[in-house]
Amino acid sequence: MRLGFHVSTAGGLDQCIRRAIIRRCTTLQMFTGAPVQWARNPVSEADGAAFASALADRDIRPHFVHAKYLLNVSSPDRQLRKKSVEDLCEELEMARRLRAAGVIMHLGSVGAEGVIADGIRRVAQAIDVACERVPGGPKVILENCAGQGRIVGAEFGQLAEIIASTSVPERVMSCVDTAHAFGAGIPLHTEDGLEQAVEEMEATFGLQSLALLHVNDSKVPFASGCDRHWHIGRGEIGKEAMTRIVNHPLLMHLPLVMETPGTEADDVTNMRRIRRLIRPENRPPLPPLPRE
Repeated sequence: MRLGFHVSTAGGLDQCIRRAIIRRCTTLQMFTGAPVQWARNPVSEADGAAFASALADRDIRPHFVHAKYLLNVSSPDRQLRKKSVEDLCEELEMARRLRAAGVIMHLGSVGAEGVIADGIRRVAQAIDVACERVPGGPKVILENCAGQGRIVGAEFGQLAEIIASTSVPERVMSCVDTAHAFGAGIPLHTEDGLEQAVEEMEATFGLQSLALLHVNDSKVPFASGCDRHWHIGRGEIGKEAMTRIVNHPLLMHLPLVMETPGTEADDVTNMRRIRRLIRPENRPPLPPLPRE
């Protein structure tokens, strides 16, 4: 089991590493640029290799890139979709240079009048283009959504449809966000509901293609259709349900990445909380703090 956070790269890759160490991460997720701007500062091959080496020295692995929030490859707007596909290609290339395991992407909205099936087809086409341009590179990782608006990915079956529709299914994996699933009406906050959710993952995209979990509590109620992350065990999902999730025998081998709000101190607290939820026999060793 590996635990980590989405870690800021503000100030450079060295600062990202420092923040990960302070948070006692053994895995991490990052942006390659501002999530709400198209522009980014490219990472060189040398800087990417140095970053990956520094993480390996600290046994922080795997690490993931999260695509920009602007990206919308399921949009019926051709210009936005073209820009989004180009950006996905850039994200894959940056992830390759950073030696990241994959690029996690939100699947986007088909718009108020759009059809989800059309969005699924567009996502698959975008993945085919990106993987052709960046061959043999990191995985494309599809993240489920909370069901807000006409966004693709509220159902696990939609992730499976995308994977089956690509020409490169071996390059595509999935990421399940607990807060998103809860918001979409998947009852993983109950004991039976969690078992049903895991069974559905296996029956749709397959647990073998699950790359990681985003472990977040929810600030909003069940089936709200809203995406509002909250602190571990302090939200609507709750401590008991989060305990069952992180100790589930079919999930606990996965990297667990938190995207909880707040400050560095909040992250340190959330790391302490999630570690307490993990049974002692499953709990990973605590990484050392940085040397003074």
